[in-house]
Amino acid sequence: MNLRVLGCSGSDLPGHNLTSFLVNDSVLLDAGTVTSAIDLAAQARIEHIFVSHAHLDHIKDILFLADNLIECFAGKTRPPLAIHGLPEVLDAIATHLLNDTIWPDFTVIPQNSPVLTYAPMTPGVPVALDGLCVAAFPVNHAKAASGFVLWEDGGARNIAYTGDTGPSDAIWRYLDSLPFTLSRLITEASFPSSMQALAEASKHLTPKLLHAELDKLAARPEILIYHMKAPFAAQIRQELETELAGRAYRLLRENDVITI
Repeated sequence: MNLRVLGCSGSDLPGHNLTSFLVNDSVLLDAGTVTSAIDLAAQARIEHIFVSHAHLDHIKDILFLADNLIECFAGKTRPPLAIHGLPEVLDAIATHLLNDTIWPDFTVIPQNSPVLTYAPMTPGVPVALDGLCVAAFPVNHAKAASGFVLWEDGGARNIAYTGDTGPSDAIWRYLDSLPFTLSRLITEASFPSSMQALAEASKHLTPKLLHAELDKLAARPEILIYHMKAPFAAQIRQELETELAGRAYRLLRENDVITI
């Protein structure tokens, strides 16, 4: 399994791409930055998008990806690009974005070969994609927000992605209940610990809160940090050195490629 970081920032600024991870060249975890990060040929290889929640910084490039790929579908029989997520998340995308007001509804155009289709998920029930399995699990963030765990070879190669989340007990119980030992975990540290009140109100984590959350997890995966708010990144990095001391961790950056 290969995972390429297209974007991992909590801020939309020059040099800071919004969240999106490309797995095995054909699967996206969220779609905050896609069309400005990879060329059209790479975009055309994408077959599935797993959406953690309906906040704009995680879904905006679904719109532009669909528009770019229209020529791949017009008059052809390629299967639609599937948008996977919990039903409430897909409903939000259909109602508020792909509604022919904000953006064309690419689930019905072109008429005989639509670009997009919705694929509702049930928490804990894996979706199998050519040897890759993906299961959703609820997290504490926006309405119906979820994280995802991905694995190959019966779990020998695996990674979990919490998406955006605030403190939660259920996440860690679920990850510890997996039939394999979790090896890597992508999770967030959005604000410095001095801004804990704002983090809790917006259901995000600080380094101090992340420390407390990881103490709930029996497994000791490598921790991959994403979603730092760019104006506070230096402070967050310093705090992580203290709060994650003794743990294997790294800060994700755009264009990182992780082989699992």
